[in-house]
Amino acid sequence: MSPCYISMRDMLEETQFAVRIRRANLESALKSAQTCVAGRPAVPILGYALLETEGDNLSIRSTDLTQSLRVTIPCTVEKPGAVALRARRFLDFVGSLAQGEVSLSAKGNSFVAISMGGLRATMPGLPGANFPASFVPCTEWMARFHPGALAGLIGRVLPTIGEENEEGGLALGCALLRLTPAGVLMVTTDRYRMARAEMRTGTPSPEDRDILLPRRLLRTLLSLFPVIGDAPVDLGLTEKAIFFRGGSYMLAARRVAGRFPAFEPVIPSWRYEVVVPTSDMLAAVNRLSGFDDNPVAMILFDIQGHTLELRARTPGAYEAVEQFSVEWPGADTRFCLRAHCLLSCLPPLRCAEEVVFGIPDRAAGGPQERVPIALTAKAGDPYDSLYLLMPTAVTRGAEERTHARATF
Repeated sequence: MSPCYISMRDMLEETQFAVRIRRANLESALKSAQTCVAGRPAVPILGYALLETEGDNLSIRSTDLTQSLRVTIPCTVEKPGAVALRARRFLDFVGSLAQGEVSLSAKGNSFVAISMGGLRATMPGLPGANFPASFVPCTEWMARFHPGALAGLIGRVLPTIGEENEEGGLALGCALLRLTPAGVLMVTTDRYRMARAEMRTGTPSPEDRDILLPRRLLRTLLSLFPVIGDAPVDLGLTEKAIFFRGGSYMLAARRVAGRFPAFEPVIPSWRYEVVVPTSDMLAAVNRLSGFDDNPVAMILFDIQGHTLELRARTPGAYEAVEQFSVEWPGADTRFCLRAHCLLSCLPPLRCAEEVVFGIPDRAAGGPQERVPIALTAKAGDPYDSLYLLMPTAVTRGAEERTHARATF
């Protein structure tokens, strides 16, 4: 760090902010805050983290204006106040320090003096008043989750979330969280796949309440669950923001305008199903997916009596076939599924020994029917996960691979 020269006037200024804090606590809080720091901020202050005293604690807040995170950690307050520092540079510096207690102080010029043992350093900051205001505080807390249960719910649906702004008016880049009297439902779709997961214990609501959770909010939540630990996580709403608080963490995100596609009519019913071991199916799909060199790798499912055959090939080059023994009382059925869709939906079901492919009668009639194949666990899934995978034609030309788009 280059030397910083402070004038006599600066030395005589009154201290505006001074705390002592354990380095480990400070580093952990700064790492969490980094998740909401803007990567390439158009406004420089969005690359900063705000350090502000709150009673006997220090709160560290970051925001990119779409999300805001506040972490509260214990400290010794010598002078209450606030200052903003460059988030990444401050984190890197704190991470290089030895274990122990760090002293931070700032005067009117917002230069922060950092001392620990024989170390003395200064870092330029900005007045705390310059930091963007947070969302209006939440006063309506409507649900409480165990963090492990909420993490499991998010993990089931996150692989099938769609792209933002894929279609006007539809919030495909969000998960639908539905609070019901029976429990909690979460649904996502990207129009090729749909995932539905459910918790029937805890957090019931007197009436159905639908909330859209942006993809980035879900990923930030997953990154926070390990540090939140076993503390319950509360969900709250205001007119413009969604809030999650747990332990010493408060995460807020701007609410998304739009609607989630109607998913109930899409869920098919089926008379016949194919049951296969989960680990064997996942391993087979992993192996076969490498034999289709096309941009959208497909796997052909061919079901005849007691045999399920999986086939993948690159015409004129590679081909692989793998067979499973199954019980199938229906008519011979063939359909193709995208390999990457299978590889995203099978891993969350590894908690179950067997998975079920539910095949509606109309699915054998060709892709024109637009009837999805259902994938779920035979037993042992605490979230009753259901995945819908849109099949495509068995005969696949280059034009179809490029332009065909199955739609839920």
